[in-house]
Amino acid sequence: MTAVILAILSVIKALLLVAAGLYVLWLFFIIAAPGYMEGPPFVGSKPEVLAAAAALAELKSGETVVDLGSGDGRVLFAAARVGCKAVGYEMNPFLVLRTIAAAWRLGLAERVRVHWGDFWKADLSAADVVTIFGFSTIMERLRRKCEAELKPGARVVSFRYRIPGWNPSSERDRVFLYRR
Repeated sequence: MTAVILAILSVIKALLLVAAGLYVLWLFFIIAAPGYMEGPPFVGSKPEVLAAAAALAELKSGETVVDLGSGDGRVLFAAARVGCKAVGYEMNPFLVLRTIAAAWRLGLAERVRVHWGDFWKADLSAADVVTIFGFSTIMERLRRKCEAELKPGARVVSFRYRIPGWNPSSERDRVFLYRR
């Protein structure tokens, strides 16, 4: 009987070690790994910042919102809740999976799509609104991409960083709105 209990405890200990290892790996991909890629590490936006961005962008049902570096999908979910088609691009595969699972759990899977990959390769021509939380070092390149790909009337929402060469049409809580 004691041998059986010791065997069960050994299995439990092994499972806990595997779970701890997976948790550390998950933390690495959520926090550290994105820092090695082009762009900022994942930092979740606060609800009040998302509300400011949604108000600035004046999202309308049926519009297409593209979030560059979509993280855990918070911007996508906010856009989908008002009836927008929400498309995200994210380099971190764990955040992509997390977004997909949350979209299903929230009942938004029909309106939310997230792509695992480099947003520099994304086609922005169908976007009505583009959102980004990018380092200041990428904003010049982003401006050129938007100028080349966005249709007239499209809006760009930038969290925290201004787009050089463009004047924001409005600003709230360090969220900047630009109109093409």
